[in-house]
Amino acid sequence: MHNYTYRQAIQTIKRIVRVYFKNSDKKPYEMEDGEAEIFLKFTDPFYLWLWISAPTRYGKTETIALAIIFCAVFYHLKIPIVGGSESKAKKIMDYIVAHLGDHPDLYAGLINIQDVQDVDKLKITVSKDALRWHDGGWIFITSIDARSIVSEGEGVVGEGGDIVVLEEAGLIKRPEQFSKVVRMPEEGRGWGKLVMSGNCIEKSVFEAAYNDPKYHKVRISLGQALLEKRFTRQALVNKKSDTTTKDWKRYYLVKFPSANEFTFFKPNKYLYLPKKLKYYGALDPSLGGAKKQEVSTKGSKIGIVVLGREEESGQVFEVDSAIEHMKPGEAVRKIFNLPYKFERFVIEAIQFQKYFIEVTDELSKKNKLYIPFEGISQSKNKVERIESMEPHISNEHILFKGDNQLWDDMQDYPDTEFLDGLDALEMAWRAMTGGDVSYSFA
Repeated sequence: MHNYTYRQAIQTIKRIVRVYFKNSDKKPYEMEDGEAEIFLKFTDPFYLWLWISAPTRYGKTETIALAIIFCAVFYHLKIPIVGGSESKAKKIMDYIVAHLGDHPDLYAGLINIQDVQDVDKLKITVSKDALRWHDGGWIFITSIDARSIVSEGEGVVGEGGDIVVLEEAGLIKRPEQFSKVVRMPEEGRGWGKLVMSGNCIEKSVFEAAYNDPKYHKVRISLGQALLEKRFTRQALVNKKSDTTTKDWKRYYLVKFPSANEFTFFKPNKYLYLPKKLKYYGALDPSLGGAKKQEVSTKGSKIGIVVLGREEESGQVFEVDSAIEHMKPGEAVRKIFNLPYKFERFVIEAIQFQKYFIEVTDELSKKNKLYIPFEGISQSKNKVERIESMEPHISNEHILFKGDNQLWDDMQDYPDTEFLDGLDALEMAWRAMTGGDVSYSFA
């Protein structure tokens, strides 16, 4: 689109929005150029794959809400809003409901209401889950996590739409979740459009879409937001002082952090695993405490890590790891099924001693598997122990399999939810390097 015609389109959008929508002071809604661009690209069927991001608190979500109303009312489109969670889906619907009463043409054909004379009552009368118009417009919300929030949106996969809006797409990590959403756009009426909106969270489906050339990108920069006076420089200075460097890049600079850019650990992968290794294992039973020794409402995990040291070079490798919600008995069975002859296998937590003495002794005799279990003492707190591994990880003293839970925990630290795998890694390293034990299971 040439600059002249593009400017005309932006000005046309601003005029339309002034006519049909109002701000919180009940005055005509005035859009800046960035907001008008979001509205324009959303309502144009030419952009069937649309990616939208802006600095946090810019007004992106409210702008998308206005565009959704416009398309449902004037183009009579069916528009499901999919969120990573129910609360994320409802957030954009709150904006939609708040603006329904801005102009009679917006609510005149609503099926959900009858004989509402007072426009202010619209906000409490209409459904917050689904809106339908007599001439075919339809907006409803659903979520990745729930099969349906309302009966009118019977499942994420079962109900598609002319325009599908994936809200807070940066929070969606698993491709199998996104594969359900990408099947939802319906092309029968000339649309079949997918709109992804969110913040620049790395390793998400939103990042994958940003790197996919088929998506048209609407990225509002922090510089543009400043020019449009969405923020003051002083406000940004104050926010930056209380924001991590990683989050500043994600939420204000509107850029994806690159791999290892802000990580505490900088792990490296190995190409192949040598055959002649000496094996050392560790188990963090994690009977209590989660992230940074706080109690987690989701409980805790059990961490098992096996390290192997090559005899000739002395290089250490991650051979195996498991970081899962397991019962103690399941952890014992998993360890006894590991196909390695261990030099040492250490276990944390004195309260596990009696249990392991009984269970391992029984299994060892029954299956003729004599694993040299030892209890390991902990003189430092968990976070201190884990962070002591930084030089060994970052300087390639240990090489890793990669692309597993232990790898993700190292990449995300200190923001990783569970520390059990990292704790088990430190214990296995200490066992290999001659760390003291407090008792052995003899």
